[in-house]
Amino acid sequence: MSANRLGSWSALAMFLLGVAYVVTLTVAVTVHGVSEPIVDPILAIMEVLTLISAPLMVIVMAAIHTYASVDRKVYGLIALAFAIVFAAMTSAVHFVELTAVRQRGPGGMVWPSAAYAVELLAWNLFLGLALLFAAPVFGGSGLQRHVRRGLLISGSLCVTGIVGPAIGNMRLQLVGVLGYAVVLPIVCFMLSRLFRRDRERISSPAA
Repeated sequence: MSANRLGSWSALAMFLLGVAYVVTLTVAVTVHGVSEPIVDPILAIMEVLTLISAPLMVIVMAAIHTYASVDRKVYGLIALAFAIVFAAMTSAVHFVELTAVRQRGPGGMVWPSAAYAVELLAWNLFLGLALLFAAPVFGGSGLQRHVRRGLLISGSLCVTGIVGPAIGNMRLQLVGVLGYAVVLPIVCFMLSRLFRRDRERISSPAA
């Protein structure tokens, strides 16, 4: 499988997972409201979606690194490195939550807690940095420009969201949620189209 095809399928999968996460989160807010913690089975579904999305994000960033021109590959490499850190951290948190924590009793992360802090560090800071460094890879016009701007917006919102847990005001964390739960899936959809378009152009016979 070519890098562009792998990137197209993984980015599309990230988009679909993002849609599923938003739908699940909407159901959770409808059932529990914004002041009550989310509990199983909705919480377990959200954690499984997160576990699946973490390695997919690494694959997307690897495809972006491969897609980059020679003079921009350093940005793709840095983005991939931050994505790997992000994936390792969030995967560890949710694997522990789904296994060891639930075997001791009901699961769930409530602020302030060490596990929740690690989770927010992963999604806000390290994912945000990965997205920001991935943006310069796309230096062209048209769809590349839209992807670049989307990555910059999503990454900036994610990084800004770290202010919430840093100062103890979790309402500010919603800025980060907007970045990775709303803007990022849209960017992944555009990425999937970009990878697919370039794959088709490369595979098409010359006129």
